[in-house]
Amino acid sequence: MIARSTSHPDTARPAWLEAILWAAYLACSWTWCIGMFLPVLLVRDFGVWGWVVFAVPNVIGAAAMGWVLRDGASERIVSRHRTAVEWFRLVTVVFQLWFLASFVAAPITLNNNHIVPDAARFAIVAAMVAGLLFGLDVRLGLLAWLGSAVCAAMAASRGGLEWPGWPGAAPTDVLWLAPVCAFGFALCPYLDPTFHQARQATRGGTARAVFTLGFGVLFLAMIVFTLGYAQWGNEFASGAGGLAQAAALFIALHIAMQLVYTCTVHARATPGRGPWPAARIAFAMLAACGVALATPHVPVVAGLAGREVVYRLFMSFYGLVFPAYVWLLMIPRGTADSSDRGVPGRRAMRVFWLAVGIAAPFYWMGFIERAELWLVPGLGIVLASRLFVAPRT
Repeated sequence: MIARSTSHPDTARPAWLEAILWAAYLACSWTWCIGMFLPVLLVRDFGVWGWVVFAVPNVIGAAAMGWVLRDGASERIVSRHRTAVEWFRLVTVVFQLWFLASFVAAPITLNNNHIVPDAARFAIVAAMVAGLLFGLDVRLGLLAWLGSAVCAAMAASRGGLEWPGWPGAAPTDVLWLAPVCAFGFALCPYLDPTFHQARQATRGGTARAVFTLGFGVLFLAMIVFTLGYAQWGNEFASGAGGLAQAAALFIALHIAMQLVYTCTVHARATPGRGPWPAARIAFAMLAACGVALATPHVPVVAGLAGREVVYRLFMSFYGLVFPAYVWLLMIPRGTADSSDRGVPGRRAMRVFWLAVGIAAPFYWMGFIERAELWLVPGLGIVLASRLFVAPRT
């Protein structure tokens, strides 16, 4: 289990190796079906600028947590906002399981052949179940990162990566999306149990180094890989993909490996109530399977297939609900310590839910109907709602 490996007195690893292991843990806990698929959609819609507005706030926002939180702040945040952290964990695990279930239930084919053989797909599911039930040692994050690096190299050697040239002027629509990406990726890390796991296991300058290396180098390399296969992903989705099956296999293995790792460490992270019991893991699996079974029946909206509509609805948690919670209920007014606010009161919770409810139709128009200009007033509503949250006395 992660809890045993993070503080076991017999490990006696050098400090530099411990820092690298935690950095890889962070990078792979954040390389989930957002980092491996959302840039593909954004490149399709906005070109390379879509990747830029995803990558820049993502890397900076995630790395910043190691610099913003003082020693001991993470423990106070998890204690005071335990329910929100648990909801973040639940949605994230179900999101990953749904993505994997959809991938397994409707196998990707190329030239009428399965890209991932049936035996390999069975092994992926078995690894997911075993990881959720028994946990993963923190050291496996480095192995997962190295495995993805090998997959990237093998895919590149088989013509599976295509690097676009530097873009010209940014499309107007992507400019409306950029503030929402910055808002979401800057604030979501403060509800992520794996981030808190790493921050509580490191101190001072080590924490800053771990978060900087984890996101400024290792995670960045992962999403650069995503940029490399984004063009193929879009072509394949439109039925025009001409990628060699070997290259497609390595890309699929990278995605599956990162899904298993991300899902497992979120379920098994120890901040708050500790690792999930088997009953809660079973509930998450059933919920994901239920969403996966319903997904084929979701109608096309604004040219988006049902699977992409469901994906974007999951993304609304990270673009609206979770960052709104951090903005309105976690960041205090009049103090620099972001952990210093107590448990949210009823008035603050009412403001939060009202703000999310009012902003939701604007986010629907921007994310689902693809009229990105609507995101601006939606985000404005959330930001302005902070005026109605009473300052801490």
